[in-house]
Amino acid sequence: MSHFTVSVHRRYFLLCTTAAVAMSGLPVMMAAETPFVPPDTIEGENGWETYIDPLMIDRAAASALRPGLDTPEAAVVSFLASRIRGDRAWRTAMTDDPDRKGRNALKTWKSWTLNAAQLKARKMRGPDRGYVSVWMDLMIDGDAESGTDDFTVQRESDGWRIKSLPS
Repeated sequence: MSHFTVSVHRRYFLLCTTAAVAMSGLPVMMAAETPFVPPDTIEGENGWETYIDPLMIDRAAASALRPGLDTPEAAVVSFLASRIRGDRAWRTAMTDDPDRKGRNALKTWKSWTLNAAQLKARKMRGPDRGYVSVWMDLMIDGDAESGTDDFTVQRESDGWRIKSLPS
């Protein structure tokens, strides 16, 4: 899918979401972006920066989290909160051209249910790409699993996006 086609789909999704909220009689603020400030960090090992007191994103926290895409962390939190809520807003946090690992991971995530997540650390590879390490609590094919894995993020012209997901 071309960048233009995906961009049109994103705009259509946002327009439809706003229209659905407006028709429901709910205040538009319910679906609006909510500010997200990444937690402070301390220097870790091998270039990683560890987050200090990061938010635990569970169902209650996810219901109010709709951050923009202005930081690597915001893109990852947007994806995680959407997956916990069970809506499709996570798509806006994904790059238009995920790498092979990212495409395969998206298929894998279809059978996963995300219950909770917490940012753990980040490692930047220059000003436009990096990794965000996340602890996750999931149900995979009916089995409870938890662990930490990395999201690959990159800056695009309109914000940060996820290039590749853990799988």
